[in-house]
Amino acid sequence: MREYVRFSRNRRLHELVGLCLDTLSYALTTLFCILLLCIYVFHFASVQGDSMLPTLQEGNQLLVNALDHSPACGDIVIIRAETAGLLAPDGSVMASPGLDKVIVKRVVAVAGQELDFDFARGIVYLDGKLLDEPYLRTRTTAPLADPAFTYPITIPEGYVFVMGDNREVSLDSRYDDVGLVALSEIDGKVVLRLRPDFGSVY
Repeated sequence: MREYVRFSRNRRLHELVGLCLDTLSYALTTLFCILLLCIYVFHFASVQGDSMLPTLQEGNQLLVNALDHSPACGDIVIIRAETAGLLAPDGSVMASPGLDKVIVKRVVAVAGQELDFDFARGIVYLDGKLLDEPYLRTRTTAPLADPAFTYPITIPEGYVFVMGDNREVSLDSRYDDVGLVALSEIDGKVVLRLRPDFGSVY
């Protein structure tokens, strides 16, 4: 009887240890997967400045999909802005020194689309149609200095045209410091605002 009791207690102990090890294994696997996602799939970014008001504000913490380097119109992206793409007389893209800092902007036009402005009325035309931009609170103004282009322009392959939502103060593709943004300089697409108000940015 004593041997049976001792065996029974050891078996319960073994089961408990096995359960703990299984739980620990699952927790470590989950932690490892989260770590891989944070390193290779999702990045974090912090907003500086007011060029994306009212959508994004100074200090907002953003979750960025680092694998998405082919954004669509309306997407908000993180850009390294190392070079500015300007158009040569023959229509080819010339790489000029850019801002050399990370910025956050909204994609307004992608490759193959024709972009035009009516700065007097503060509106944007994409492929000949008025672009619906419900996220704006200010008019789209002409560059105060150093314009990058004369319009209309057709966006070349491998590039996008970006602007901030706060058009009156945003330094973006309208200016020759930014110009056309190469897809290779896009670090990812903004997915969520994490802080201070958790939620979608679209």
